[in-house]
Amino acid sequence: MKVEKSIITPKWLQIKEMYEQGTNGSNQYGTNFEIGGELDKLSLELVDLLGEITQKLGFDCVVEGVKMDLWKERVWSLIENAGLLPEIAWKDERDAEEAEIKDNWYETDDEIDLEELAKQEYGF
Repeated sequence: MKVEKSIITPKWLQIKEMYEQGTNGSNQYGTNFEIGGELDKLSLELVDLLGEITQKLGFDCVVEGVKMDLWKERVWSLIENAGLLPEIAWKDERDAEEAEIKDNWYETDDEIDLEELAKQEYGF
């Protein structure tokens, strides 16, 4: 199904231009564009619109000559690159756990006498 309207393209171009003119290059949450600021609000409006169109027309629809997947990828990429997407909680937890895990294999001097162990276990 193909929809012929010019709703998404102007919104996308406005958001894209705002990003290109105002970015500082950081994609860290809250360090590039203001959370709750104009770019954040406009991009969320576009995400909502894409969601509504997807629900009505299906995930494989074409809107204004562009596949829905490409629209979503464009907007998602801009939101990520603008620093408007918070870190995923499980990634933070995973990173903290990895930092806590310490390999102490080489720090211990426990030696196992295999001959003694064999005598105890098998009576050799």
